[in-house]
Amino acid sequence: MRTIALPYGDTTVQVGLPDSLEVEVAAPPDADAGPGADAREGPTDAPMNEAGIVEGALDAPVGSRRLEERARGLARVTIVVPDRTRPAGVRRYVPALLARLSRAGVPDGGGIHAPARPAEASDLVGADVARRVRVVGSDADDVAAFVEVTADRAVGHPRLHRAVVDTDLVIVTGAVAPHYLAGWSGGAKAIVPGCADRATVEAVHRLTLDATVGFDGAVRSLLGRTDKNPFRAAIERVASRAAPSFAFLTGVVAGRLVHAHAGDVGAAHAAAVHEHRRRFATARPAPADLVIAGGGAPRDRDLLQAHKGLVVACDVAKAGAPVVWLAHAGDGAGHPRFLPWFEAGRLERHLAALRRTFHPYGLTAYALRVKAARHPI
Repeated sequence: MRTIALPYGDTTVQVGLPDSLEVEVAAPPDADAGPGADAREGPTDAPMNEAGIVEGALDAPVGSRRLEERARGLARVTIVVPDRTRPAGVRRYVPALLARLSRAGVPDGGGIHAPARPAEASDLVGADVARRVRVVGSDADDVAAFVEVTADRAVGHPRLHRAVVDTDLVIVTGAVAPHYLAGWSGGAKAIVPGCADRATVEAVHRLTLDATVGFDGAVRSLLGRTDKNPFRAAIERVASRAAPSFAFLTGVVAGRLVHAHAGDVGAAHAAAVHEHRRRFATARPAPADLVIAGGGAPRDRDLLQAHKGLVVACDVAKAGAPVVWLAHAGDGAGHPRFLPWFEAGRLERHLAALRRTFHPYGLTAYALRVKAARHPI
C-alpha cells in the first residue's frame, strides 16, 4: 500500500493506494529545491533569507527607479495588500516598504488598503504597522468609497477606490500564482478587481463568459494564459487609470516567501511569473483513469475558492474518469449568491440565464456543474 498526503484545510489527509495501481504524483518542487529540481531528492540550494529576498528585489527593481526615488517628495502613498485568502508574505515585506518610504520622506499615515475589516487587516500587516498607518478596508458595495475613472470600451464606466485614485503613488503587492481566469494572479489584479466597485468587478468578469464558455457550452480554463486573454487585458487597462503605480510581487510556496520582484507593474509581473514558472512548473501528467486532488488552506476555505483546484483535476482526467476532490470549505459556500445558481435548471438554461444577467458566481457554478456532468466527483 502506498500512502500519499494531500492538503486539506489546515491539515493533510493520508490517502492509501494499492500497489497494483500505477501512480503519478503531480506536485511542484519543494520550496528549498533549486529550479527544476525533483522535490523527492531533497534541497539542492540553501534557501535565501526572506528579508534578503525582499531587500534584494527593492534594490534592483525591474523597469523602474527604486522606490525611494519614486516616492521622494510625495505626501500620499497607498499600499495595496491582498486579504488572508491570498498568502503573499505581507508581514514580511510591508515593513520594508515603509522603511523605504520613510527614507524618501513620506510621512506615516499614507494608508494601507486591505480588502478586509480593520481588525483582520491589523492581523494581516502586523500590529506595529497598523499603529503607524491608516488601515482602510475596501467594500465593493460602499458606493461613496469609489470614484469614476476614464471610460473603457469593454468595461463601460469603471469605478476605483479613492485610496488608489486620490493619492500620489500606489504600491500594488501580492503573490503570483496560476489563475484559471486571469492567467496569473498578482500585478494589476490588486487594483481590479481588488480596489474596484461591485459593478466594475462584474463588468470585467463578464468578459470571461465568452472567453471560457464555447458555443457548445463547454468550459475551458485560461490558467497560465496572459496573452489573448480579454479578462487580463481589461484588468490591466482599467488598473492603469489609478494613480502612478509601483509593484512588489512575491512567490510564496508552503507559506514561505521564496522570490520577489519590484518595479514597473507590468515588467515586475512578467519577471515574477517567469521566475515562478522556472522554479515550480510541473510537467503535465498523462491523462488519468482516476484523479485525487487536494487543496489546502487558505485556497480551500470555501466552495468558491476550492473550485480552482477542481479545474486542474478535471483537466488531467480522462473523459468520464472519476475525480476525488478534497475541499475543506470550512467557511461554507463562500457567498449567499453562489448556491442559488445550482437551482438554475438544466445546463442550457443556466447558460442562457448567465448570458442574460451575468454574475461571476453564476459562471463558477456553471463551470462546476459542467465538470460534475462530465466526471463522477
